Amino acid sequence: MDETKKNTNAKILIIDDDVNLMDMLSIILSKYGHTVYPFTEPVSAIEAMKSEKYDILLVNYLMSPVQGDRIVKLVREFDKEIYIILMSMHKDLTPSIEIMQNLDIQAYFEKNSHFEQLVLLIQSGIKYIEQLNRIKSMGLRLEQYVIDFAKVLLNTVGAKDHYTEGHSIRVSKYAKLFGESLNLPEEDVELLKNAGYFHDIGKIGIPDSILLKTTVLTNEEYEVIKSHPVTGANILSVSQMFNDIIPIILYHHERIDGKGYPEKLNGNEIPYLAKILALCDCFDAITAKRPYKEKSSIEYALNEINRNRGTQFDTNLTDNFIKTINDNIDIVQEIINIT
Repeated sequence: MDETKKNTNAKILIIDDDVNLMDMLSIILSKYGHTVYPFTEPVSAIEAMKSEKYDILLVNYLMSPVQGDRIVKLVREFDKEIYIILMSMHKDLTPSIEIMQNLDIQAYFEKNSHFEQLVLLIQSGIKYIEQLNRIKSMGLRLEQYVIDFAKVLLNTVGAKDHYTEGHSIRVSKYAKLFGESLNLPEEDVELLKNAGYFHDIGKIGIPDSILLKTTVLTNEEYEVIKSHPVTGANILSVSQMFNDIIPIILYHHERIDGKGYPEKLNGNEIPYLAKILALCDCFDAITAKRPYKEKSSIEYALNEINRNRGTQFDTNLTDNFIKTINDNIDIVQEIINIT
């Protein structure tokens, strides 16, 4: 078998006002297993690229009324990864190296050349795409290692204080349930779920004598406890992948009336997702058993939360939270029983 045919097939979009040339390219490239999508009109082609993923873009440099470099510039605004091959008819019309670099154009093909050269350029593009995907995969694995390490830190806290481990799992589940009931975007629900899981990771910096204390904390000890959101944010700040959940973790103990911590934010100064997590955190703290207290009923927890409506918690979110809990009692009861 021809070596080129062993390569991965590609989705190739062509923009050219030369219909005959595109027909010829379609026939040749299809023999190598590639799927070709020809366009003579740039606007339609760009819309197609916005709605569907293509591997390689072949675009004519000199077209009317829109030249190829302008098309590439528009494409690069929304697709940084597509492999682009710019084409022109004559050597003296070759785009400058500066244009190629500025627009991140990977290759150039002169139409008067043999088509075998274009096929080789396309195969090079496919190899480039494969390498890019490998790098992405490595990046995802590295992100997983970072997440796993954060879980190790959280489990370290949990090994000392079993409540923290179960509490984090439960708060994560409440946050997901509440986020979905608010019809938040999927990415926000995911942020809430992860923030709920890691919100107490900063307790790794709390001395055991305070973290495991079974009696009421002194004012000095409580001040130490209040440092855990900042400690948690600092721990997670070492990786950019946690950037979006850090504000949720940092501010989940702020209050609407400005009497919370660590920065005494009030009202709209508090991130919306942090306000949501605050309700979930409080609800679990009330309904969970601790060494120094028995767990309270769902009804009692909701009454306490409602009593602090407008002072500790956002008014509208409080109403929605209470409704969410009452509408999902069976699920909530299952979460409460997680230890």
